[in-house]
Amino acid sequence: MRLSEERIEAIALAITDRLAEEELVDLTIDEEDLAQLISDTIVKDLKLEDEIQREAVEWLGVNRKHLDTGSSAWHIELEKQREQIAIRRGYKLP
Repeated sequence: MRLSEERIEAIALAITDRLAEEELVDLTIDEEDLAQLISDTIVKDLKLEDEIQREAVEWLGVNRKHLDTGSSAWHIELEKQREQIAIRRGYKLP
């Protein structure tokens, strides 16, 4: 994952604080519970991106053995596979 869980929790708390301070939401749950929900959602999303990346790299290892890992051609194929996997999973890559 690109971010540590501590960093994700800090981001989630910052989001929650900002929403509450600016009264952008009417909270029916505790702010800490909302921050945890946001944190869990971010972690789930980042883990899915990691899975897509791993699956794409594995696919290249099996189906594009002739490409040198890290080469421009390899990266192009990697992005194509990541996109195809994401589409199959109904996920939009950033």
